[in-house]
Amino acid sequence: MIARACQKGQTGNCQAGSCCTSDQQVFNRMVRDEAIPYPGLVAPRGGGRTVRVPRGNATLGALPLALFMHGHGYFVQSAHAQLRVSPYAVHATYSLDRHDGLAKAQRFREAGLWRADPPGFGEGRFLAYNSSASPELQRAREAFAARGESVHNVAVHLAALRSHAAELRDVLALGAKLGRTVVLPRWACHCDRLWSGSDDIFHFGCMYPGAQDGAFLPFVCPMDHVLSPAEWEQAGQPYRDAAFLEQLPPASIAEVRIADEGPPGASTALGGGALDAARPSLSAGLSDAEAARRLQPLSQVSVLRLSRGHGLLCGLDDPTEAAAVNARARKLLRPPSWCSTCFQPCATELKKWLDDTAIAAGADGPKRWCAHFEPPPPLPSAEQGCRRA
Repeated sequence: MIARACQKGQTGNCQAGSCCTSDQQVFNRMVRDEAIPYPGLVAPRGGGRTVRVPRGNATLGALPLALFMHGHGYFVQSAHAQLRVSPYAVHATYSLDRHDGLAKAQRFREAGLWRADPPGFGEGRFLAYNSSASPELQRAREAFAARGESVHNVAVHLAALRSHAAELRDVLALGAKLGRTVVLPRWACHCDRLWSGSDDIFHFGCMYPGAQDGAFLPFVCPMDHVLSPAEWEQAGQPYRDAAFLEQLPPASIAEVRIADEGPPGASTALGGGALDAARPSLSAGLSDAEAARRLQPLSQVSVLRLSRGHGLLCGLDDPTEAAAVNARARKLLRPPSWCSTCFQPCATELKKWLDDTAIAAGADGPKRWCAHFEPPPPLPSAEQGCRRA
């Protein structure tokens, strides 16, 4: 007999005499025989796509994965694109951050599957940018490529996350100065992120165990692989996702080229494309006030899209604004930590990609390793960081 539903504030385990906290618990109780080892449900080989549950009160059927996709297959592996199919339904499983409604809505929104945004969500002025590679990330890629090794590994991925956060720091600062909402780009991830640290991701080529046959690296990172949607929500920091731009008429977007006198090695990736000399341009390495002044002629354009963000700003002019911008960056631009077990002692397994210092910094016992991140350095004042003519 199914236990009763929990009242608000109650907790329960859905056993007899207790209450059920979620529909998932109810379904589990319906189909499982708790006397049988987990999951208490076995589909015999060659028995077709249906199976009776142990209690005999329901029949379950297996749906074709290509048309009813789980979250990892759709949002990380992009299996629908590889198979060239349009799924009938997508399940927001394998989400990260807090695994809650916000996290799941974010996955749907950035995939262009969300249709429940509030009125006025598309109104306003926006600052978008193409993701690009920092010099550190470029060097990491080149070092492994020169050794004939895959660039899709934990070392390159850690450099990529630092690169993504540092670039967004400058764009957020300029967005604040312009009074524009930042549109996040499509980032490249070189290593999957586990929701359970008990799995070993390194042994499977930096892909979720069981998914490695998909060979899906690199992939377009969901936001929760790079940042915390919950922290952005709590901080009241508005943003839009790359899919947001796909719903706008092209005429509403002005492409702004960042001139090449930025940091050596900064280059476009994941949709940067060839730069058109006829586009409006902006020199790299300006103060936020000077960059805003030069973009003033485009103030009435709905969306400005920068060709890159690395090297965008040399400093912030207003000390009060600088304190607020850097405080926000410290809170919002720290990639979430994640952990993995190691197939063999981590000091042995990880030495192919990480040096002893990095391995020791993430060690959580001999066979568990965690990636921890610091936010990017604060932007200096314009007086300190910008060369004056």
